[in-house]
Amino acid sequence: MKHILCFGDSNTYGLSPEWVHGQFGRHDLSVRWPGKLQTLLGPEYRVIEEGLSGRTTVFDDPTSPNRSGLAYLRPCLETHAPLDLVIIMLGTNDCRNLVGANPPEIAMGLGRLIQVAKDPSVYMGMPVPKVLVAVPVPIGEAALRLPDGITTMESIEKSRALAACYRRTADMYGCDYIDLGQVASTTDYEGIHLDAAAHAAVAEAMAAKIREIL
Repeated sequence: MKHILCFGDSNTYGLSPEWVHGQFGRHDLSVRWPGKLQTLLGPEYRVIEEGLSGRTTVFDDPTSPNRSGLAYLRPCLETHAPLDLVIIMLGTNDCRNLVGANPPEIAMGLGRLIQVAKDPSVYMGMPVPKVLVAVPVPIGEAALRLPDGITTMESIEKSRALAACYRRTADMYGCDYIDLGQVASTTDYEGIHLDAAAHAAVAEAMAAKIREIL
């Protein structure tokens, strides 16, 4: 059996964009892309879902503590080892102005996560997994109208610039790469999170890529 860890933020957790309509909640496991990925890959694979709303690559958010992916990644890897593949799908929250990072700096944060995921000392003699860098779906302009007022056009532009920066980082560390902005988009009324159709599209693209890798 192949073991796959999906390490991400609210779009891995499956937060529903319907929160903007007052319907707070989480997509069902059968809708969320890790759950759909498990179904697509079948019983020869074990898909482990590790999504947390607000998670960044390495940056601390004073308004939402304990969200740095770097702080949690190593114990997470140790918890779930042995692993065959680690999927890192982060960067959307890094684009917030509060974080203050530009796309190359966000990609540097991604690189730090890759270093941890590829560190043999994490696995205590077990095989070191492969790493798949997944560029998150860019923020849509609908997010400019959200009631929290957090998203700016600068945030959106940063999210659009991640693909090129992540490609260079993936190549630098010898990782596989997938740009999810090529297969899915956020909703046209909320702009940050994925609806059921987008989760399905992400799962299908991931399944095809994973079959190539493993």
